[in-house]
Amino acid sequence: MMNAARQKLYFNMVLILTTGTLLKEDTSGFVHAADIGDEPRNDANYTKTPTSAASKLCESCNCIKDKGVFDCTSKQIGATLFPLEDWQSLNTNGLDAKLVFLVSTGLKEITHFPSMNVTWLDLSHNEIATMKTGCFANLTLLQVLDLSHNRLKSESLNPDVFAGHYSTNEYMPLSKLRVLRLGANDLHSLNPDLFEHLPALEELSLELNPFKVIDQQSEIAIASIERLVSLDLSYMELEDIPKYLFHTPRGLRYLNLTGNLLQEVPAALSYATALAWLSLDENPISSIVVGTEFPSLKQLTFLSLSYMSQLKVIGRGAFSGLESLQEVHITNNPHLTYLHGHAFVRNDTDNPERLDWPPVKRLYLHNNNISYLDAQLLVQWDTMDVIDIRANPWTCDCTNRWVLLSLLPIIERTTPAILNNIDCKSPSQMAGLSMVDLEHKQTHLRCPDEAGNNPSNDGALLMGLLIGVLLAIPLTAAIWCVYKRGCFGLFGSGTPAAYSRAFYSRTTLNEEF
Repeated sequence: MMNAARQKLYFNMVLILTTGTLLKEDTSGFVHAADIGDEPRNDANYTKTPTSAASKLCESCNCIKDKGVFDCTSKQIGATLFPLEDWQSLNTNGLDAKLVFLVSTGLKEITHFPSMNVTWLDLSHNEIATMKTGCFANLTLLQVLDLSHNRLKSESLNPDVFAGHYSTNEYMPLSKLRVLRLGANDLHSLNPDLFEHLPALEELSLELNPFKVIDQQSEIAIASIERLVSLDLSYMELEDIPKYLFHTPRGLRYLNLTGNLLQEVPAALSYATALAWLSLDENPISSIVVGTEFPSLKQLTFLSLSYMSQLKVIGRGAFSGLESLQEVHITNNPHLTYLHGHAFVRNDTDNPERLDWPPVKRLYLHNNNISYLDAQLLVQWDTMDVIDIRANPWTCDCTNRWVLLSLLPIIERTTPAILNNIDCKSPSQMAGLSMVDLEHKQTHLRCPDEAGNNPSNDGALLMGLLIGVLLAIPLTAAIWCVYKRGCFGLFGSGTPAAYSRAFYSRTTLNEEF
């Protein structure tokens, strides 16, 4: 849940940033995104218009005339919208509402809005289940519409809801609507013509709807959004992404697939050639190897593969098609033990014999189960901004010697705050030691010999051997001396016959001499 909140916040920031250019102040009076987010609702400048000059609505809700804000957040206004005359009283009293927040107000039905210069309308966190045909038709300047966290069903969400004014033979479109948020409703499918009245739609959020499958109708609806830039399909219980879903919206740049049931990298990504931001967090993908690697996404700069409980292996060439990567998150994957040294490398297109790597500036690898890190994983380590390798069970032997000698000094120079919790897990005599401390002490990491013995034990072994030799020399000399003097006879038989034989032998020797 913590990651869900983090990812949702990050993605919403992306949505606001990408909307920013659409909402900058211009001749039509639009307001910059920085001025119309959630913050103004709690701003100290929020004051009610004095009662003597206030409309009826401003007596119960918050109005900011100079910013064109009308905010009824958490004010219980009933099941339907305000009467038409109440809305009109806003203009009468000098409030040209451009930003309207009707969040958590208990609304159940949307009838019709009067003609207003609203550019941002937030109807989230209500109980809306039905919306009348053309209910937003009078909001001709509307750019952002948030209908998330309501009770909308597939049957109640039809194309005519977003229709504009009716002309001689057809409905006019809502020509300025750029952002539509439908997350956290009860949608299982989309009408194939749902977005026909939204020609300018660029950002669509469908997260937290129990789709399970993107059926043909929904595929047609999404694929019909030619100007689509940002798409949120997170937490929709999807097991697959239709192969041609991204064939038509070729300008898609932001895609959130977090929290689904995908078991491999979707082949449909091969058509999302303009993609710059991608999250596959919290999907049960177990491996990314040859055959299931990422397709060529030459403009992708951000990739996140985190909180993936099944991920174990990232193999050779897994990211070789992502030649523009700048930020990579591979974190909190408890079973990820293998990250191939050539996961990012590719053959240069102009010179196939030459290897090339993406220009990664920020690499997050914390809290996995990785023991070794290949020095050739990336080659521009010394120019990177962030390298986070904390909370992994590092093996402190010669294979990771470069981490001690080269990588840790870079981390210490660039981001010293993330030097903690980089500890040895093995071999046993190194377990629990801080790699940073070892680096400061200029410790030389060594590898096991051919017999599997660790050279770090050599000192004890040599000391034991030396002591053994020193004890063996005098003992051997003493035994030899006793043997040469014939003293062993002292321990022989003490019978008369034995003495006789001894005497006989000595006599014989004397005679021979």
